Amino acid sequence: MNSLAQILQRVTGVALLFYLLLHVMTIHKLSEGPEAFNAALATFKSPLFKLLEIGLLATVILHALNGVRVTLIDLGLAYERQKQLFWGLAVAGGAALFLLGAAPMFLHGVLGK
Repeated sequence: MNSLAQILQRVTGVALLFYLLLHVMTIHKLSEGPEAFNAALATFKSPLFKLLEIGLLATVILHALNGVRVTLIDLGLAYERQKQLFWGLAVAGGAALFLLGAAPMFLHGVLGK
């Protein structure tokens, strides 16, 4: 179980690093002029990219809540309750937060309603 949480933390961390690089590259387009920046932003309006943003939301939530779990364990506050914290906080709490955020993103960004 603990190894699953560790693997997820690393995978989500790498995914967030790639997102950060994409974000920096997009902002760099400003130095190439408004047309280049607007062209980059236009690609982000596609439904596929909106679905990727929903995936980003899931990644951020899981990484953050699992990070809170790791911090609590490192502080010695919940070492014996690692499994419950992972499934309760990172997975169940994360799923609830994800649904609250992903539903409007899907309805407005992907479906355009």
